[in-house]
Amino acid sequence: MSNKIIIYDDNCPLCSAYTNAFVKTGFIDKEGRRDFSTISPELLKKIDLHKSVNEIPLVDIKSNQVWYGIDALLEVLGQKFPFIKTIGNIQPIRYLLQKLYKFISYNRRVIVAASKKDGFDCTPDFNVRYRLLFLFVFLVFNSWMLFPLQEYVLDKSVFNSNIVKLQAVHFIFVFINISIGFSLHKRDGLEYLGQINMIALMAMLLCIPVILVNKMIVLQDGLFNSFYFGMLAVFVLHEYVRRMKYIGFNRRYKWILAVNISSLVVFIGYLMF
Repeated sequence: MSNKIIIYDDNCPLCSAYTNAFVKTGFIDKEGRRDFSTISPELLKKIDLHKSVNEIPLVDIKSNQVWYGIDALLEVLGQKFPFIKTIGNIQPIRYLLQKLYKFISYNRRVIVAASKKDGFDCTPDFNVRYRLLFLFVFLVFNSWMLFPLQEYVLDKSVFNSNIVKLQAVHFIFVFINISIGFSLHKRDGLEYLGQINMIALMAMLLCIPVILVNKMIVLQDGLFNSFYFGMLAVFVLHEYVRRMKYIGFNRRYKWILAVNISSLVVFIGYLMF
């Protein structure tokens, strides 16, 4: 890999971690990893800039050959493990890998919502199909996670609910947010729903440890669970405010914050009594 350079979006923590892992594990040299904001104009001319904002490029500086996205990943991994490159290029597997890569890449700014720095703008194209897929996949996951959450945790907390009541509240909240999304311009609406969906996903992922604790240990009272949910609520509120600032809704659509907070308070009260 001494002649190859991988170029990443330094405004994206996912891209930074992804390429840094190659350095840490010895797949590429430290000098073989460059960010878009600091690469030379000569190197920049070797790549397709439009394609590069969606798929990380790998450049062979001697032959000027460029690989993008999954091809770049397979080229890096194939240096040490040729069988990975062989398997990855089998057509059905390659197709699935490309779709997964695009699923993450087109939604990466929604996933991390990192503040933009000065430098090269690598914002990915706005892809409606992959954004809708993102919303659907994690809506299904979040809805499914409510079953173990209710069974192992909520039954041992201050919440007086059952799975029917919980799912009803969940889908009412989903309906309210979809209605908000439809009331906005299409791109703003999908951006908003993406951020809300990601917040819900983060909350569900953070519920997994407390679900496992309750599954393995019989807790005598609901103090631990109630405390955990209190801390989780603080985190979710902080993340909500941060992400609304990230997409500029704290200034343009202040009424959305009021609707969301009011709905959340009403639903929490409903689940408790």
